[in-house]
Amino acid sequence: MKLDRNLNPNGMGKYALLKLRELENVRESGPFGEIAKPIADAIKLLENNGIIDWGNEPQSEFFVIRLKDVCAQGALESYADEAEAFDKEYADEISEMASRAGPSSPWCKRPD
Repeated sequence: MKLDRNLNPNGMGKYALLKLRELENVRESGPFGEIAKPIADAIKLLENNGIIDWGNEPQSEFFVIRLKDVCAQGALESYADEAEAFDKEYADEISEMASRAGPSSPWCKRPD
């Protein structure tokens, strides 16, 4: 098995991130501070088509780690070690990613 981002010519992976904190920057002014309608409509469209998974249910819970996270290298190395038991190619791809993560990332920072 290979990572999706290594299979696709555009380098895109299986998932994308929706930066929820950035929604605060697109709230309209006023007493209720609603999210701008075009953005709210786009989110609703994605929800209605099963494209957004908020991860707020036990069966869909997740934890995202960006490579720039100072803790990412250790987490990915541990993940690769476990994955090697069932798929060496996949484990090697995760190990390669780990080599660019955490302290090895030029954007390394503490999680926020």
